[in-house]
Amino acid sequence: MTRRRSRLGTWLWELRYKVGPNLWAIPFLMALSSLVVFALTRQADRAWARSGTSVPEFLPEWLVARTAADADVVLSAMLSALATSLSLVFSISVLTFSLASSQLGPRLIRRFMLDPVTQVTLGAFLSAIVMCALTLSSVTTDRTRSTLPSVSYAVAFVMGLGTFFLLIVYVHRVATTIQAPRVISSVVRDLGRTMQAANDYLPEVMRSSDAGLVEELRRRAAAEGALLTAERTGYFQAFDHPRVLDTTEANAAVVVLEHRVGQFLVAGQPLARVLPAEHAPSVRRALHEAVEIGDARTIEQDIEFALNQVVEIALRALSPAVNDTFTGRTCVDWLGDALRQIGSRPDPTGGLCDDQGEVRLVEPPLRFVRLLRNAYDAIRQSAAANPAITLRMFDSLVLLVRTVDPSHVAAVADYAEVVRESATASTLAAQDAADVQARYERVLAAVADRNGSS
Repeated sequence: MTRRRSRLGTWLWELRYKVGPNLWAIPFLMALSSLVVFALTRQADRAWARSGTSVPEFLPEWLVARTAADADVVLSAMLSALATSLSLVFSISVLTFSLASSQLGPRLIRRFMLDPVTQVTLGAFLSAIVMCALTLSSVTTDRTRSTLPSVSYAVAFVMGLGTFFLLIVYVHRVATTIQAPRVISSVVRDLGRTMQAANDYLPEVMRSSDAGLVEELRRRAAAEGALLTAERTGYFQAFDHPRVLDTTEANAAVVVLEHRVGQFLVAGQPLARVLPAEHAPSVRRALHEAVEIGDARTIEQDIEFALNQVVEIALRALSPAVNDTFTGRTCVDWLGDALRQIGSRPDPTGGLCDDQGEVRLVEPPLRFVRLLRNAYDAIRQSAAANPAITLRMFDSLVLLVRTVDPSHVAAVADYAEVVRESATASTLAAQDAADVQARYERVLAAVADRNGSS
């Protein structure tokens, strides 16, 4: 049997999802690293003091404090400036989260929390404050004796000065990332990375292409499988496939999941069924450890959630209070690109096999038609009387007809009819109605070309 994930890999996987997006992990690690830097520089200071040289010769003049009193003044001023700047960074971050929540949607706050520039900036200021404070505590300015940690002072000064340059980078980053087009494109790119990770996920595991066999396993599980229930209430955030595959292969069992990642689970409600039923006790623990349930959805394994983020931006832009058609059209464009990536291959059956080709895990497949409706339904309903959005949706559907797998062309054609009905149900100007009909016929022409070429 092939071991798909080591014990350490399993632990890291669990830790990643339990910690989640935060603004404390990297800053705290950087602050701890500054303790190590201070310890090393103090050792260097002691070594230079034993050699009889008060100031290391390799330090440039502008990094050298002539007396302990000078170092005390400079470090005190630096510490005060850093503390003030750190409060400014926190204020900017909170303001950014507020703007993102009100203009783009509260679900996108998670994205800004994951921004590496924000985390590194906070960590740099925190580590510089720690370094300056520790160095200042090492400076002695008594009349009887004075201690001047030259190396520690130089490193603290450089760290403090460097954070102010980083502050400029941080402000620029905030100014660019808060723009709606940039946020939309980054969400779709994250979706592409999620899909690529899903395609590369478990490369040695075979996916069953026998839809009939997978459906038969679902029927058997519903009729005679042992039921396992969810242990807590929340969103199905992630699933550790390797752990369950290893367990089912070892016990010659099959696990049929009742829910997919992204759906809401209620404690005590069905989570999965096990075939044969007598193997349920052996599988129960591994299954519950493999299921991550949290308070909110994440983009890691949830393609549908990434689409929902873009849809939420579009709905806010198209609301009567905002009425931003250009942002709505941008959302439709990027949703079309996301659906193009999703529809590049046929729908999966949901069956995952062991090393011998036996189906050991069945999960509900996320079908293209569901994602198509999830991406466009709410926008179509909100913008039924907005010809600009309707026409752009037809343009995206033409793109999909020409690029998706042939098995999805009929679904795109059917949805084009739904869009046309929504548009014609409202009162449109004659020119707008003619444009809608022309774009709809363009979709039909693309369908005919695709069917003819195939």
